[in-house]
Amino acid sequence: MAGLLGASLRALHEAHGPDSVAALVPQVVRVLELLEAFAERGEEHCRGREALRALRTLRAGEERAEEFEQKLFEAQRKEHLLQNEVTHLKEENQKLLVQLAENQSQDDSAAKEHELMLKLKDVVDRQRDEIRAQSHEIQQKNSDTEALQEQLDRFMRMNEDLRRKLSVVQAQLKSTLERKLELETLLQTQQGQQDRRPRGLAMLETSVSDSTSGPAQSKNEPSPRDGRNDSSQPCFTKKEVQQILQERNELKTNLFLIQEELSYYQRELLSDERIPGLLLDGMKSAIKRQRKKIKAKMLGITESSESSEEEDGAWPQTPESDCVDSRLPESKIWRLFGQWYRRSSKEDTSVPASGVWEFIDAQEVNQANQEEARPEE
Repeated sequence: MAGLLGASLRALHEAHGPDSVAALVPQVVRVLELLEAFAERGEEHCRGREALRALRTLRAGEERAEEFEQKLFEAQRKEHLLQNEVTHLKEENQKLLVQLAENQSQDDSAAKEHELMLKLKDVVDRQRDEIRAQSHEIQQKNSDTEALQEQLDRFMRMNEDLRRKLSVVQAQLKSTLERKLELETLLQTQQGQQDRRPRGLAMLETSVSDSTSGPAQSKNEPSPRDGRNDSSQPCFTKKEVQQILQERNELKTNLFLIQEELSYYQRELLSDERIPGLLLDGMKSAIKRQRKKIKAKMLGITESSESSEEEDGAWPQTPESDCVDSRLPESKIWRLFGQWYRRSSKEDTSVPASGVWEFIDAQEVNQANQEEARPEE
């Protein structure tokens, strides 16, 4: 700094002369001296300041070291605490993992139990539906069984009625057959007596009886009283023949009524929807077999062993020529015994019942068939 001031003063001296710097030089020197003294005092003060600063720095370093040690201790303590917390957290984590595994296993078992309960519920619902369906089916079968039982009771009552009527018809038929047998026996006896008469007279009587009409024949024929007196005439009267015919017609009437009743029950059975077809087929076959047995027993022949398919068809229909309501064709027998039949029809007598059947031989069967075929000719 002094050199710079000297150089500046020299430049002023050279530029302006010595007078220009004469008053300025002593003042500059004085200032420089003061500055030098002040600089020396400032250096000492700076040294003290530096020493104080160094002391402060040392103390600050010691304090920092203590703080660092404290911080280090605190950090170590915190590290120890953190390590303890980490250990505790690890233990808790292990416990939580174990609990999570247990909870998962429990959830799996609960899910399995839930699925099992759903399956059991489905099985129970299905079994309940099956039980309801079976109970409904059992109720329907019970109702069908009750209906069939009622129909069976009705059929049994019908069967009893038919058996009773059949027994009456059998009794009437038996009494008729007995009377027919007696009359045929008497007729055979009279025929044996007539065979002893001359052949010419027999031929003459035969030609006369064939050529004359019904009313003329009834007039030319001798009376029953004369027939009884004459040993050559038949022993049976017109009244007896008329009674035989009437009994025959009564039997036909009863047979017609029974057939009508059977047809009525047949229509009822076929129209009833509750009766199964198998039961109807069984009843039809049973009735057909019963008819075969009755027919074979009445005619005295053995029952045929043919299959039921040969006689397959409808049940007994309404009679045609055997029906008493239908008008029979006129015949000689009708013209001969017409008046006696109308007279004796008012005297209807009941026939005693009998429970025994008798067999008819082949000759009687042929004679009965011929007598039935004559009115239809």
